Amino acid sequence: MPHLLALALTTFVSLSVVGAETLMNCGSSMYFPSQYTCFDDNFLCPIVNNEVYVRCGPACYSVKQYTCSSNTLQPYVSGQPTTLEKCGSTQFDPAKNVCLDNSQLCPIMQGNVTLFCYGAGTCYSPYQSGCALGQIYPLGTPAPTCVGLDGTNPICDPTECLEVACCKGLINIADKCRDPCDFGGC
Repeated sequence: MPHLLALALTTFVSLSVVGAETLMNCGSSMYFPSQYTCFDDNFLCPIVNNEVYVRCGPACYSVKQYTCSSNTLQPYVSGQPTTLEKCGSTQFDPAKNVCLDNSQLCPIMQGNVTLFCYGAGTCYSPYQSGCALGQIYPLGTPAPTCVGLDGTNPICDPTECLEVACCKGLINIADKCRDPCDFGGC
């Protein structure tokens, strides 16, 4: 009986946490950001035991077990001398960085990967933040649904560009969402 009670309590707590999350889109799939990470707007990789798995070509991998060089997985042995890998035309140390989309390097911080947010042009911690519409936002808050002031529009990643609506009251001028009052429109 105590095991059944513990199972019921664990299930309730799990559902409560997931229930408080907003479902996100990744291509034609829906996902919870606490359970998956979306790459290239169409490829999901799991979060396993609180570790974000990263995309490498058609696979997902743990940076504690593998590295990705030219979209090919290579075994990673901690404590061994590091062999420099290739990320596009750039060499990198897989103990210190992760290669995303065979073109973007992001640091591994305290053993955790960081991911690249296209549009924002920077790496971020998926343990603290999310990236949507080229904007970094704190986890636990809703993802942005429009491009804010001075945000880049369209938002491009290595596979495509996406035209997104500017937030209410803003207009798109020269690939940025701007306040029309700044241009004498008020």
